[in-house]
Formats: sequence, structure tokens, C-alpha cells
Amino acid sequence: MKKGETVFITGAGRGLGFAIAEKFAKEGYDLVLNYRKPQGKSCANLLRFMKSDLANSVKVTLAQADISEPREIEKMVTNLNKDGVDEINHLVLNAASAPFKHFGDMTRNDWKLLLNSNLIGNVTCVNNIVPLMKKGGTICVISSCGSRRVLNKYPLGVMKAALEQLTSYLEIELYSKNIRVNSVCAGFLNTDVFPFLTELWPDLFQRYKDQPRRWLVEPEEIANIVSFLASEQSSAIRGTTIVADLGNMLEP
Repeated sequence: MKKGETVFITGAGRGLGFAIAEKFAKEGYDLVLNYRKPQGKSCANLLRFMKSDLANSVKVTLAQADISEPREIEKMVTNLNKDGVDEINHLVLNAASAPFKHFGDMTRNDWKLLLNSNLIGNVTCVNNIVPLMKKGGTICVISSCGSRRVLNKYPLGVMKAALEQLTSYLEIELYSKNIRVNSVCAGFLNTDVFPFLTELWPDLFQRYKDQPRRWLVEPEEIANIVSFLASEQSSAIRGTTIVADLGNMLEP
């Protein structure tokens, strides 16, 4: 059954973002799906999704914008208003981009990408979409285990730690608007990026493979948590980061 509510998801064309989009569609939410550029795998994947029975069971609107560019975000929201999307109930901040480098090797452009894509862009999304959240709603920030452990050539971890702290600040600032803000700190995800990470951190993953505990998180498992945080069943959870890593950070 349709929920009569709309979910806006950034970086929705691939991996975790796409799994979240499918989950909300299955639950009857209308969708606004952001992707970065008109060409590429994300756009192609979303265009295929638009033809599916699942997408046809709800209203799906595509929203192209590079989240690292505040002007593109503002233009995207303006275009959504022109297309008749005048209310958003839930916002999922999933888009992320960063170089895989040591901090000492990062250039000025690397720092611009890191900050704009992951911090400034997300705050800009919040500032432009919150005015459309007329009846309260929720915001869910997607973090990763790099926020809590040091991973080689992974400056994104520092930004994820900042986003988890931003979650607390936004919860306080938006409380009067009845908007709940939480984040999900995901473990290592079984997405198309994973093969690259196995080459980047071979020793780490070999240790996980040698232990009996399941350690690779499926995107659908995180999507289930994000959906829960958008529901009334999670009404008491506010300003919190939920760690979903299969318990692997408990391992010595």
C-alpha cells in the first residue's frame, strides 16, 4: 500500500543508495532519486529502474545534481518544485566521494572534493530540503566504520566522523520542526566498490576471512535499518548513530 510520503535519497543510482531506494519503494513510499551526472552507471541504472514494476507501483522522480556543488543542489530543488514535488517527508544523505590517499599526499583539489562532497554538500541538502518537510519527518545520514577506526588511505573516515557529530547538532537544531535526525554507521558493504577495497586493504580482509564471524554486510541489511528509522516504530530514537557492522568492531 502506498504510504503517501516521499523519500529523497542522494547517491541513489548504485550500491547502498539503490538498495535503500528499492526498500522504500517496496514499502510504498514515493521516491526522489538523486544521481551525479547524466552519463554513467548511476543514471543508466536508474533509467532501467524507472521501467520496472516496482518503480511503477509508486511515484519516482529523478533529480540530477552533483552534491559537491551547492549551486547544483539549489537548482535541483528549484526544478523539483517546478515538477510538482513540493513536499519531502524523509531525507537520506547517502552520496559520498573522496580520494583514496594518505593525508600527506592530498592536493588542494582533493581537499575540496572531500569537504564539498561529504560535509558542505550534505549541509546544503539539509538547508534546501528541510523547508519542504512541512509535517516533520526524518533525516538519515549514512556513515561508515572509517569514522571509528583508522583505515589506510581513507580520508573519508574523517568526514564520516564529522557527519556523525553533525547528526547530533541537526537533531538539536531541527527538534522544533519535529524532524528526527539519526545516522547509520555501516560496516564493510558487499557492493561494486568492495573488490577495490580488497586490493586496498588485503591484510585487513584476510584477518576477517580467517575468523568465524560473518563480516560482509549486505546493502539490503542497511536499507532495512534506514527504513526503520523513517518509521514511527523508531520514534524514540533521536540524534543517534546506529552501528551496523555485524559486530566486527568488537573483535580484537
